[in-house]
Amino acid sequence: MAHRSRTAFRVVGALLTAAVLSGTTACTSGGSAEDRSGGSRRPDGTTVAAVQRAVTKGTGLNSLSYRASGKVPGQGSVKGKASFSLRPRVVEMRMTASGGVQEGEFSVRLVGGAVYVGGGGQAAAVLGGKHWLKLALTDQGAGGFGGMQRQADQDPAAQASLLPGSDDVRKIREETVDGVRATHYAGVVDVAEAAKKPAAKSPSGTGERRTKVLEQYKELGVRELKLDLWVGPGDRTVKFRQRARAAQGPLDLSIRFFDVNEPVRVQAPPASDTVDPEQKLKEASRRVG
Repeated sequence: MAHRSRTAFRVVGALLTAAVLSGTTACTSGGSAEDRSGGSRRPDGTTVAAVQRAVTKGTGLNSLSYRASGKVPGQGSVKGKASFSLRPRVVEMRMTASGGVQEGEFSVRLVGGAVYVGGGGQAAAVLGGKHWLKLALTDQGAGGFGGMQRQADQDPAAQASLLPGSDDVRKIREETVDGVRATHYAGVVDVAEAAKKPAAKSPSGTGERRTKVLEQYKELGVRELKLDLWVGPGDRTVKFRQRARAAQGPLDLSIRFFDVNEPVRVQAPPASDTVDPEQKLKEASRRVG
């Protein structure tokens, strides 16, 4: 159970990171009949091409911000905001979780070659009154936020490419998302069937990373993913919703994108409020020596 809980948070973290850097997100499942209304039941070339354009457009982004909310298997309800940039590589994420294994407010900052994980009062209780833990990018610690290197390196197309490959990807209708006129597309992905398809080779390694994403969903016990994508002007994704039934409960996450290619500035937390395990280890070694 603990392993599945950690995997769930790792998968969702990867989804959010990938979604942010692409302008699109990943998967969803278990919709009702009304979810399928308003469009043909079989994919047509025009629809697939429109979704693929949004996927391709997303891979060219340098930075993006988003708001996310919903339910995560084993973690309960989550709500958060994040901003990402590839050049320079910086990340800032603030998330609140309730009703699950890990509750409270959590923050993650990636800046200057290090990951800073903050947990407010909960962190201070175990960090000697300090609120931030500093980790190297290769460090796999930090509880549910471990593996930040893997998350930051996720290729956005690895997530988004699942939708145009759906056997029933379809156009639902024209809708308005926070004042932005957008076209709503949806599709269902069978995880086992998608995993059987050969990974497409690309310079960025998208196919290989897509395979790893599908493996993570299989670890969670997800069989079917339901994807909803809202594409606005300029083939830009403005919203994504993913739903699935996992072994530990439902995954239902909605993401709203904004501030495309705007500058992202992230500051490292004050050193006086940060615990650096690597520095402490070096100091201890010097004392022993």
